[in-house]
Amino acid sequence: MKIQRSVVVLAVAAVVAIQMASRWLPPVAAQAPAAARTVNWPLHNLDLAGTRYSTMDQINRSNVKTLVPRWLFQHGVIDGVSNQTTPVIVDGTMYVTDSRGSVYAVDGADGHLLWTYDVTAMLGGGAREGYVFRNRGVTYGDGVVYTAGGSFIFALDAKTGKPIPAFGKNGQASVILDVLNQRYADVKSAISMGYWFTTAPQYYKGVLYIGSTRSESHIPGGHVLAVDAKTGKVLWHFNTIPQDEKDQGWEIAGSTWVGGERNGGGIWETAVIDAELGMMYVAVGNPFGDSTKRAGMNLFTDSIIALTLDTGRLKWYFQQTHHDVWDYDSGGPPILFEMQVNGRRVKAVAEASKNGHLYILDRETGKPVHPIKEMPVPTEDAGPGQAPWPTQPIPFTASGKPMEPVSPIVPLEIPPEQLATNTIAPIFSPMRPNQILAPGTGGGANYSPLSYSAQTGLLYVSAIDQPYRGGRGPKGYFSAYDPTTGELKWRQIVEGFGQAGSVVTAGGLLFVGTGSNIAGYFFAFDAKTGDLLWKFNTGSGVFSSPSVYMVNGEQFVAVASGGGDRGRRGGDLILSFALPPR
Repeated sequence: MKIQRSVVVLAVAAVVAIQMASRWLPPVAAQAPAAARTVNWPLHNLDLAGTRYSTMDQINRSNVKTLVPRWLFQHGVIDGVSNQTTPVIVDGTMYVTDSRGSVYAVDGADGHLLWTYDVTAMLGGGAREGYVFRNRGVTYGDGVVYTAGGSFIFALDAKTGKPIPAFGKNGQASVILDVLNQRYADVKSAISMGYWFTTAPQYYKGVLYIGSTRSESHIPGGHVLAVDAKTGKVLWHFNTIPQDEKDQGWEIAGSTWVGGERNGGGIWETAVIDAELGMMYVAVGNPFGDSTKRAGMNLFTDSIIALTLDTGRLKWYFQQTHHDVWDYDSGGPPILFEMQVNGRRVKAVAEASKNGHLYILDRETGKPVHPIKEMPVPTEDAGPGQAPWPTQPIPFTASGKPMEPVSPIVPLEIPPEQLATNTIAPIFSPMRPNQILAPGTGGGANYSPLSYSAQTGLLYVSAIDQPYRGGRGPKGYFSAYDPTTGELKWRQIVEGFGQAGSVVTAGGLLFVGTGSNIAGYFFAFDAKTGDLLWKFNTGSGVFSSPSVYMVNGEQFVAVASGGGDRGRRGGDLILSFALPPR
């Protein structure tokens, strides 16, 4: 459903009165820079490494309690799956998407609409049953805004919103179809085979990098694509489930699928890049189909894969869940950072899985920084249609203890009436009727990006606690880990889905949201201690990851709001917060 598009600019005094009706807090003056400055948020997760760490400190521990909405924007599209866009801000202009991938450019200082580009009529037909609109935002490169809508990438002039004529056909490139037609010559649309995009592209030196989804549509492998940002032509591609000897990695993965099924391996989130190593890192989703027809580990599903930027050669892989039957895919993006471990400088990559575990690897080799042990898991009474794998990789701390999971892996707080007809099963148990299992199918860590602070040295993870058949609502787990040891440093548990990613700042703050069927809160925690410093009820679930930017010397924090149960109810609100003006 589409409603009238509107922009609402709120008077600061009125907002403050609503937000703090019972306790007026006097305004705290914003820090005044020597000269007006602009600070961008140009990529989906801020930088190539996906750190989501802002060096700005104008909003900090001492004044965040006075933070108020400065403006809000409603784009009007409320169908699809929630409002998952991450705002991208360049030179004072903010770019957001709706669930279809249409782009809206607004003034980052006051929220006024500058231009819009509607992709709806260009997404094509032949959609499979189950296709749903969802989109997590744009990326920016060299004066062009790129959005991935349906199974296409669109290139738009950042100033005017006009399509770039040289990119594909008048600004629209059918990149997935171009790859599929090399093997399936008669296919007319990528969506008809179950392929489409949900994520924002990554941009580096004139090349777009993006992955296709959706595993549940029985796609014959997800594709990692490198696309020329000027022309829209595919430079190389990598199939996450090699189908035969023609696909790279067949000699490794081919024998890990026995029985005829080779489906799944979609990619839900944005890749990260180490330009110095010439490498990119991608999280791959779950396998799909009859478990007995895909006996084996099912590589490269539920894995982190490392590919070269130049040709997409596979350098290494690490699988987090073998032979997945629980929907425990690696849905969130990896993150890159450097740290000292026992006097050695480690270039690390980390990713939190829906299986509830956080994996920290050396990104040069793919080897664990701390022990990750293959531990036996239940396989008895698997029943028909299942071919369980006998072990799973479990992370341990540097001191040799099992690493604290990002959310419970044992069902907690189960209502008595639910226990009357169901039994609690250990994690990785074969799927059986009437069992309660944690994590549930929503995670663990879902698609939420991690963040890393160079100031605190901590890694921040959002996760969900809602056991399968648990009979209760979700809880959000927001946790901080010391990656040099693997130890949990602090944790906050709140009502609602912890499905949104975070941003951490040099002001000592961690911003993150939560969603529920009723409302959603946007929080600011002390990045070092985890203390709650501020919260704001956005009126609907927050299932998107925030951005931090500066316009004319003033720092803003922006987030999208809109969604209910796991984000399944749409929304269209963009909120931008700032300190009260002096």
